[in-house]
Amino acid sequence: MFRPFADWLATTAVSRTLADQPWVVPTSQSIHILAVSAVFASAFMINLRLLGVGATGRSISQLSHTLLPWMWRGLVVLLCTGIIQTLVEPVRQFVTPAFWAKMVLIALVATMTALYARAVRRNAPLWDAASSRPPRAKIFAIVSTLMWLAIIVCGRFIAYTWSMYA
Repeated sequence: MFRPFADWLATTAVSRTLADQPWVVPTSQSIHILAVSAVFASAFMINLRLLGVGATGRSISQLSHTLLPWMWRGLVVLLCTGIIQTLVEPVRQFVTPAFWAKMVLIALVATMTALYARAVRRNAPLWDAASSRPPRAKIFAIVSTLMWLAIIVCGRFIAYTWSMYA
């Protein structure tokens, strides 16, 4: 379905110029991996606290206030490096079901995280006290963690399965 677009994109001047530079892909991938690490670590620390695991020195709202900006900035970096990788190897990205699964999961977990952040901002005391924390907090933590892990797995599967679809 997306193959004609991927083939066309591969022939554009931008794609060819980036593909001709031997440093672009490894540099972009390295930055991408570092950004994935920052985003996942931030999400995982928040999720562990929502599950009642970890140090109790900081409240949920304080921890979220500190870590959510790292997540959003990391997602911006992921978007930029992902665009570069897609421009360099559009067929590899667009023909792989793992790529599309990754994109859907990112959209879903980013939306969930934005809703979580808004809920915490609106009523921090409710979220900060373990006794009054909404029951959906644990569900969010588990689902969010599983989705981030699935995103990482899908990202790796792009590299190892794309040739089956090309």
